[in-house]
Amino acid sequence: MLLDYPDILSVEQVCEILQTSKRTVYNLIRNHKLTAKKIACHYRIHKTSLITYLCDTDS
Repeated sequence: MLLDYPDILSVEQVCEILQTSKRTVYNLIRNHKLTAKKIACHYRIHKTSLITYLCDTDS
């Protein structure tokens, strides 16, 4: 599933993967559950951060 995505993800791509809203993804970033970098006015999430989040929520 994640192999089809680039190593650096946009908020929209994370929404698509998690099947959730932008608000939820921004809340995950704000609550430090997803690590993101702000480039200009857009957040970018490294795929490993998303994988870590998914592994942590499974346990």
